[in-house]
Amino acid sequence: MHNAMRKGLLAAGVMSAMAALPAWAAKDAVIAVGSNFTTLDPYDANDTLSQAVAKSFYQGLFGFDKEMKLTNVLAESYQASPDGLTYTIKLRPGIKFQDGTDFNAEAVKVNLERASNPDNHLKRYNLFKYIATTEAVDPTTVKITLKQPFSAFINNLAHPAAAMISPTALKKYGKEIGFHPVGTGPYELVTWNQTDYVKVKKWDGYWKKGYPKLDSITWRPVVDNNTRAAMLQTGEANFAFPIPFEQAKLLEKNAKLKVVTSPSIMQRYISLNVTQKPFDNPKVREALEYAINREALTKVAFAGYATPATGIV
Repeated sequence: MHNAMRKGLLAAGVMSAMAALPAWAAKDAVIAVGSNFTTLDPYDANDTLSQAVAKSFYQGLFGFDKEMKLTNVLAESYQASPDGLTYTIKLRPGIKFQDGTDFNAEAVKVNLERASNPDNHLKRYNLFKYIATTEAVDPTTVKITLKQPFSAFINNLAHPAAAMISPTALKKYGKEIGFHPVGTGPYELVTWNQTDYVKVKKWDGYWKKGYPKLDSITWRPVVDNNTRAAMLQTGEANFAFPIPFEQAKLLEKNAKLKVVTSPSIMQRYISLNVTQKPFDNPKVREALEYAINREALTKVAFAGYATPATGIV
């Protein structure tokens, strides 16, 4: 029934392997993406794309590297108590938000209290529902106590939703924070034209010296697959994601383009509303499960750039 896409397809326009990096040094990169953005508040977004774009402005305490291993980002380290209820997190000192507000334990407390409060009705509440209290011990130490032990808690803090937003901006914009992102990330918002694009520019106050490498990025939603591919061919876009599977071979023939395939954690799946007839009947659901040839789907619909899912989704 469900189909996993284990390989992501990304096409990047490059001059040549040697000239690729210097060519980007003082440029605006245009990235054509497959759908519109819903919000720039990571805590209230349940689509991957919105959270990916939010990484322009936002960072979390932790993150994942390319091998999906946990990495420290705004946090330097953490320690869990033997009973699994308390996590003490040490923060990187001297970091500021883009509005000049200090990033510190109090900022973490404000963000996690907002995220763990069900009254805020944030779409990512489930990631933070086990938090009982968040305490700022000192400017660089946060103590988080859970309602019950949860071994994957730090992984939840590494999720793209668990971003650190400026407390000053949260106070100023309230529920409109999704239109006014202020984080510690490498880029700051220039414009969000909801029907057309999101543009970000390099933030000079970024704490990682030597980054970011680009002056600006324009994220342009282009829903039509063929148009996205055509924008690469004409040079209107420097990157496009996702690439239409059926066009991958054609794009590979263009010497000015580089098509990159890599393993992905993304899955393509079908959802059924089991409260509606006939899907309330397990026999109907079973019939659908048996009727769909996942091997054929990966070969035909995904042009071989996928493998059938093996997990519960």
